[in-house]
Amino acid sequence: MKILFVDDDRRVLDGLRRMLRGLHHEWDMAFASSGAEALDRLAAAPFDMVVADMRMPGMDGSELLHEVMVRHPATVRIILSGQCDRQSVLKSVGPTHQFLTKPCDPATLESTIAKIGTLRDQLPNQWMKQVVSRVQSIPSWRPAYEEFLAALKSPAVSMNELGRIVSRDVGLAAKILQLVNSGFFGTPQGVVDVTYAVNLLGLDAIRELAYSTEAFSPFNSGDSYERPLRILEIHSLAVAMAASEIARTETHDNVIVSNAHTAGLLHDVGVFVLAGDRPGRYLDAVAEAQRERTSLTAAENSIFQTTRDDVGAYLMGLWGMPDPIVKAIAFHLRPSCCSDCAFGPLAAVHVANAIIEQESIDMPGLISPIDTEYLERIGCADRLDAWTDICRAARQDAISLHAGTIA
Repeated sequence: MKILFVDDDRRVLDGLRRMLRGLHHEWDMAFASSGAEALDRLAAAPFDMVVADMRMPGMDGSELLHEVMVRHPATVRIILSGQCDRQSVLKSVGPTHQFLTKPCDPATLESTIAKIGTLRDQLPNQWMKQVVSRVQSIPSWRPAYEEFLAALKSPAVSMNELGRIVSRDVGLAAKILQLVNSGFFGTPQGVVDVTYAVNLLGLDAIRELAYSTEAFSPFNSGDSYERPLRILEIHSLAVAMAASEIARTETHDNVIVSNAHTAGLLHDVGVFVLAGDRPGRYLDAVAEAQRERTSLTAAENSIFQTTRDDVGAYLMGLWGMPDPIVKAIAFHLRPSCCSDCAFGPLAAVHVANAIIEQESIDMPGLISPIDTEYLERIGCADRLDAWTDICRAARQDAISLHAGTIA
């Protein structure tokens, strides 16, 4: 992993050198004292990650990271800075993956870099790293986006009502969680409950984000992939509702229940990335899976040299999502590849996704099989009948919430 640290204060750079000296065998680190110097270094040799201060003379951190995004789109972009004014933070939301505040605990900085490095290694396709790294927002289902904006304009809206709207939409939820978990408006929180994240950000900050940045965006009406992605929105909500209810029946741990809901909502976020970048090619992958009667995962690998679960896990890792969420996204189609030996969010999302696909898709190649070997390993194989009833009910509830949107 090659990392470029940028700060106009030489003492800060010296401190980083000392703090990270023990990692010089694992990371190739370089240091620059200005945005211009950083861009010169990047032009001379590629870096996997740039970690920049926000307040620098000439070119500030957000301006530097915007240039990095344009010129070197595969590079991970992190702000490491002291307290900043609201306008500076808002300006950084688009080009920045994570925002860490000074003083930063060495363990936090090391673990943040290490986690991203591990996920990058699981996505070897350089072009796809560029695609994922450029993503600034996940498009929202338009009626949900419009309901969200209307709620922000209402003087009587409650934070819980706003949280309810956000927690039903993949794009809105993903961005709100990124902003809280990546520390844009304070110390990174490790939050998985969407309504709680909305409350932490506060109404004023969310309004500013909605009106002055591109943090949130809707599907473009008339896009060839609009209808399939609207169907995917319903599927994602159904999986979220089913996974959280499965978790509630198996454990009294509210954190596991919240993780299951959020991981269920975001489990197919990689589809939004792939389809958003190459809509025609993603529809080709679906057609190939149907034509060849193979799995959609195999078709994705054939066309993109990667899969939606790897893409989604990488993006959510870049955005600072907690480990249980990233793990559930990465392994929900192949849970046996994970070392879990007990019930958790991964099991709930895996089963919810597979059963709801079986209930709603009449195309065998597109249905993800249930991994019974994995369920036996975690001691839950006998729970399938009860979980199937939960999933059927959740699917109907999700359809009711989106009534009339896929007619």
